[in-house]
Amino acid sequence: MHRSLWRSLASTLTCIALASLALPRDAAAQATTSGDSIAVLAVVQGFFDAMIRQDSVKARAALAPGAQLSSVRAGGTGPVRFQSDSVFIVRIATSKQKLLERMWTPAVRVSGDIASVWTPYDFHIDGKFSHCGVDVFDLLRTSSGWKIVSVAYTVQPQGCAPSPLGPVSP
Repeated sequence: MHRSLWRSLASTLTCIALASLALPRDAAAQATTSGDSIAVLAVVQGFFDAMIRQDSVKARAALAPGAQLSSVRAGGTGPVRFQSDSVFIVRIATSKQKLLERMWTPAVRVSGDIASVWTPYDFHIDGKFSHCGVDVFDLLRTSSGWKIVSVAYTVQPQGCAPSPLGPVSP
């Protein structure tokens, strides 16, 4: 696994640990919420990992049928783009480029069977920085586990602060 992925995972787990300090004081509620947060983040990270590996089967497993992906350029400099889960899966499977998306400091909210993840990210194509932005994932708990039902993200090609994860390893 790439060193940057390990850093990303370590950063994510640190954030979960810090976030768990603010969870309800009831031990049972805290354990459930913390466990759900970890499971939700695992689905999102698994989705990123599937993109890296061009693994359409794992990407499909992370998405609920009919999931929607939406993007907008930061500053409103372009149209909002919508993409179905099926189109996204085909793009992952057929891409000739190596894609890497990294998140840090995710904010996870869970209430029963609904969850959201809000996180800054950076995106690299063939090892070169492409853009940064914010990802917002909405997930629902299904009979087969947490599934992503929508992803909305900003695309900011310039003016990005350096990633706390450091540079991408070649």
